[in-house]
Amino acid sequence: MCGICGKVNFNESPPLPMDELNYMCEKIVHRGPDGTKKMIREKIAFGHTRLSIIDLESGWQPISNNNEDIFTIFNGEIYNYQKLRDKLIKLGYKFKTQSDTETIVHLYEEYGEDFIQYIDGMFAIALWDEKKEKLLLYRDRFGKKPLFYYFDNNELYFSSEVKSFPKKIIHSTKINIKAVFQYLNLGYIPDSMSIYEKIHKLEPAHYLVFEKNNIKVTRYWNFDPKINNSLKSEEIQETVTNLLDKSIKSRLISDVPLGFFLSGGLDSSIVVATASKFTNKINTYSIGFEDKSYNELSYAQMVSKRFDTNHEEFVVTPNIINDIEKIIWYADEPFADASMLPFYYLSKMTRKHVTVSLSGDGADEIFGGYERYIGKKIAENFYKLPYIFRKNIAKFTKNINENFEKNNKFRKIKRLSYPAYKNHEEWYISFLKQFNINGKNIRNNKLLTKDFTNLINNENMDENDYLIETLNKIRNSNNEIQLLDILTYLPGDILFKSDRMSMANGLEVRSPFLDKDLVEYAMSIPQHFLFEKNKGKQPLRKIFKNKLPPEILSRNKEGFSVPIAKWIKADLRGMFSDKLLSNEARIHSIVNKKEIKSMLDLHYNNNADFSVKLWNLFCLELWAEGNNANIL
Repeated sequence: MCGICGKVNFNESPPLPMDELNYMCEKIVHRGPDGTKKMIREKIAFGHTRLSIIDLESGWQPISNNNEDIFTIFNGEIYNYQKLRDKLIKLGYKFKTQSDTETIVHLYEEYGEDFIQYIDGMFAIALWDEKKEKLLLYRDRFGKKPLFYYFDNNELYFSSEVKSFPKKIIHSTKINIKAVFQYLNLGYIPDSMSIYEKIHKLEPAHYLVFEKNNIKVTRYWNFDPKINNSLKSEEIQETVTNLLDKSIKSRLISDVPLGFFLSGGLDSSIVVATASKFTNKINTYSIGFEDKSYNELSYAQMVSKRFDTNHEEFVVTPNIINDIEKIIWYADEPFADASMLPFYYLSKMTRKHVTVSLSGDGADEIFGGYERYIGKKIAENFYKLPYIFRKNIAKFTKNINENFEKNNKFRKIKRLSYPAYKNHEEWYISFLKQFNINGKNIRNNKLLTKDFTNLINNENMDENDYLIETLNKIRNSNNEIQLLDILTYLPGDILFKSDRMSMANGLEVRSPFLDKDLVEYAMSIPQHFLFEKNKGKQPLRKIFKNKLPPEILSRNKEGFSVPIAKWIKADLRGMFSDKLLSNEARIHSIVNKKEIKSMLDLHYNNNADFSVKLWNLFCLELWAEGNNANIL
């Protein structure tokens, strides 16, 4: 795992000054703390910060082919590199190292731009073909590894993180108002855009080709899962077991110490249980909270005891106030998933012991683990009721008072029935949003400033709603809601958080549930095999029935929940008031100070839980301050 950056310049040579390349590398040194290498040639500059995992001695980058006319830098891991290496050797290619990176240049020599089809892994790749004067950028299928680029006048910059772009680039572009609009709704910025107008994300499963006077971005993998109605339960269990075994075994390859995140939930427990088939030495790492209603350490301890792991724990307290601004800086773009806080500390603790950790990310999306999937099924029936009846229920539930506990049934009832949407798909889309600002409510929205409202209306942003746009592309799929999450929430939130918070601590995180073959198979499983008695992930529960404690198998999905609502009322109260109500607050250009104060007062006095919205605005404010950015 590493950080990559660079520039291609067809206008002048060298492509950039060394101090500029040094700056770009310094801003991502946390991604690769083991050392930095740079290369400047006539038209190309590459920078690489290394986290050493495979071939510690000779695996430094950039790496070239034997003719030294193809060069690559790479962030990630290629899990099938040994098989690819053997195949390439038989074809006559000579290797100088034992690293997975070197397979990239030889694969390109053999297969051209389509070499990426042979790679199983997580990656952001930059490759320079000197003979053809061509740059290629690739990003993995699910968006595990980030890659940004800026293009103007036959010059192209790229980097693993936005903060790495030279200041002159940042100053030359404006804040992307469309991205801010999506951020308020989603709590993250979609992979189709970045926080800056002229800096772009290379989307998952895409590659970019840059030649003089020409730039082209192409999708190299189309994920269009089809339900296989001929599958039987026993066959599903056998195939999932085999695919999971293959995936986890390949992700245990490492020349440095390796461990496992263990939350005490089903997914991470399955990863540990499966890994125990292939290794006797298992190191597990768990995070907990002082607040007992949010603390799941007892479940993690149960699994650790079952598999006799070397277990470490860390308890998060509200003292995180001291690190919040640093964590927001590492996030790189505005990001409002509060679970990034415990994930940061989990990664920090884990990195003290190992360099690589496996996680359970992706299991919920591909095996139907989120509670909202069950909610959608209930909503499908609820929305068969007459609209006037649903509207009256919504009026009643609107007045139900909530508390701030983790599992609040009243909150779930309110989210199902209020407001009374026209259909269950509209309800589901609203469920994924934090502010749910749209063309139907924008004119009556007191929260937003007139300047921001006018911009939204002028840009017709509601017509380009990211979730609706994506859903329309995949409509009529039997598993369209899971697919929607895989294409949006997974890369935009889950994998974003995993990458930024782990890389902030120089830790590599691998996600065995997001193996391409496993994902494609899981998404072909008929829905009735995934859900039983209002619980998803049934194939996994059956496979591990006799391998995991029953308490783990029967647990409902908890998620990486954080007592942020309570913290805002207590330990973080002063900081929230100071940041959100300050006369210098940058968010006041888009959000009315009076409405923020109203939300804070209602939250402080236990009259409503505005923690999600307040945290969203708080993170945006801290990001804007930390980057000296004016939102409007």
